Amino acid sequence: MLQATGARRVLLFPLIMAFLLSGFASQTAVAGIVGTDTILAERAGATERARLEMLLDRQDVQQTLVKYGVSPEEAAERVAALTDEEALELAQRIDDLPAGGSTVALLLVIIILLLLLR
Repeated sequence: MLQATGARRVLLFPLIMAFLLSGFASQTAVAGIVGTDTILAERAGATERARLEMLLDRQDVQQTLVKYGVSPEEAAERVAALTDEEALELAQRIDDLPAGGSTVALLLVIIILLLLLR
């Protein structure tokens, strides 16, 4: 009987230690409150980036980009690389241009911003 109790202790001690130590190794999840303005800013950045990509898909815009020596693929890559804040700022500058203005002015703004972001 003593040998059975000693064998149990030898087997139970490592198991008890493993259970106790596994409690220290576990991590707890920490959640924070995400504000509405944060979510709206993220969505606005994605929306404006999509709008810029649609502008770059236009044939007249692509022709003007090529005329200025910028490939449409390179411009699309740079628009995709913009942060949300940069996409919002670029879209705001485009919106500030006069209505019915030429596409050249729009492209010049885009090209200048793309060159500045290099």
